[in-house]
Amino acid sequence: MTAVDQTRAAGRSGVTGFTLALNYLPLAQLLLGVAVVASQASSLRAALLWALGWFLLLPPLACRVALLLFGRPYGRGLTQAAPAYKVWWFIHQWQLPFNRLPWIEEILRLAPGLYTLWIFLWGGRASPLVYWAPGSLVIDRPLVHVEAGAVIGMGAGLAGHAGGIAADGSYRVDIAPCHVGRGAMMGARSGLGPGAELAAGVLLPAGRMIKPFMRWDGTTKRSIADEGAEHG
Repeated sequence: MTAVDQTRAAGRSGVTGFTLALNYLPLAQLLLGVAVVASQASSLRAALLWALGWFLLLPPLACRVALLLFGRPYGRGLTQAAPAYKVWWFIHQWQLPFNRLPWIEEILRLAPGLYTLWIFLWGGRASPLVYWAPGSLVIDRPLVHVEAGAVIGMGAGLAGHAGGIAADGSYRVDIAPCHVGRGAMMGARSGLGPGAELAAGVLLPAGRMIKPFMRWDGTTKRSIADEGAEHG
């Protein structure tokens, strides 16, 4: 496929220049961070502090500022031109290094309460009384709410977004916080999509995935939108 063909295909899929440009944000942050830390090489202490600040504090604080200025992204079937998509894509790129290098967060989980603070820095909510099993995944840290007593099993995942392809061939994204209720348990390799909820005190069986905007109460799944309509 030629460059012209790729550009035309991107146009049909709805891929924007904004999306493509932000793909380089993680690499740019890494390279600039290396340069900043190297400039402090004369002092090991200063270099270490700069490294911790640049690679661990700058990403969540940048996301916090974006959320403060533009609000928390939310929506169904969003195109890449949607403002909510742009906010989500920006904060997603800041999180990408931690999604690709999950051992960083596994280290944070060794200290009780530290991972809760980490989620809070990104703009998400998680009780310090949550057990995160090895290999559990949080893909969109600003878009999670995990209540006290919850257990997130091995390989279980929380994702605040889900992508798809519309009938016209354009990319569409659902974006919303996912919620784990008080005392609930996610079995190994289970998952919650954007807007999905796991009711308090129930088990999500191993390997089961709850689709976007659905609620699992331990026996059945129901649409959160339908539930809201009944009580509206």
